[in-house]
Amino acid sequence: MRIALVRRVCSLKKAGAERYCINLMRQLKAKGHEVTIVGESMDDCLKAEAAHLAVPVSKWTSWTKNLSLARNARKVFANQGFDIVHGLSRVYGLDTYRLTDPLQTHWLKVFYRGKMQQFLQRLNPRHRTILRIEKQLFGPAGPRRIIVQSKLDERLLKEYFEVDPRRLCRVTNGVDTTNFHPDYQHERLAVRAEWKIPADAPLLTFASMDFRRKGLSRLLQAMAIARTSGLWLMVIGDGDIARFKALAASMNLADRLVFTGRQQAIARLYAASDLFVLPTIYEPFPNVNLEAMACGIPVITTATAGGADAIEPAINGYVIASPDDVECLADRIDFHFGRGETQLRLMSAAARSTALRYTPEANAEQTLAVFQEVLSEKAAA
Repeated sequence: MRIALVRRVCSLKKAGAERYCINLMRQLKAKGHEVTIVGESMDDCLKAEAAHLAVPVSKWTSWTKNLSLARNARKVFANQGFDIVHGLSRVYGLDTYRLTDPLQTHWLKVFYRGKMQQFLQRLNPRHRTILRIEKQLFGPAGPRRIIVQSKLDERLLKEYFEVDPRRLCRVTNGVDTTNFHPDYQHERLAVRAEWKIPADAPLLTFASMDFRRKGLSRLLQAMAIARTSGLWLMVIGDGDIARFKALAASMNLADRLVFTGRQQAIARLYAASDLFVLPTIYEPFPNVNLEAMACGIPVITTATAGGADAIEPAINGYVIASPDDVECLADRIDFHFGRGETQLRLMSAAARSTALRYTPEANAEQTLAVFQEVLSEKAAA
């Protein structure tokens, strides 16, 4: 099969959707398919693995960037003879689309709570542009198949866009368990020493490139009222570090908080952790949850995160019903650190066991099955 994967940026320096694009490309190539990446940019080191078709993108404003990508990508991949054009970014003219970025329609609703706030944000040119692209993507003239990562987004697409269930296919994420694994545990003390974290301190870990949306402020609030003695937090990733340092200082948490910035060897940092926490407002399927679990780290997340159904409460992690329920989050943190060593070891093993069910190979196989359905439909048309 000649397959085009469309993602604005394809880079090993990024995580999440960009890393997923690379992993999918590699899996498809390993299965004998010809893969081309279509997007604005791609790491030079990756061009030995797959061809790249560059898409011109207007960076004048955020809304022109989104609109020009949506329009120009179609011009670039049209008439190239691809069997399947698979979108990992919001663009026009796709055969299949994977809901990778948060659903903008829903995100505006949950992030901006007041009706007046929502109304004003919908007038924002960036939001208005993305909403218009989503309307086309999920409308009857959009891609033949829409891949969702969770029951949550499947429900949201039916609720907001009345998408025909026959167009929806659920394909869960895969995690590279050869890279994310518990074997880094021998570096636990060394990592803690590097970041000046006490060897015996109960340590929470939070990882994101968007601190606000992923709930760092709520985690700090929960940490401030948690009863667990000597609780520390390691924050991995880029964001408004100065703002959150100030927030932590206002809560008297500054001396128990470490910001590592963007890191390549995240699995090694997870080795220092006792509990991974991501109280996100909304997320299609956070890769970081699976990565932490693959390292044997139990996870606390929210019911508003896709993939929360992979969490078995008190078995491999915890789920809080609302991202706003800071008291519940603090309670789950305290409950976890109040458990005995045997229970904690069992939780670690269960987290790893769960992650092993979510493989990149299974993800690629299920994605290829969707592609084959579409090819059959196109041939019969």
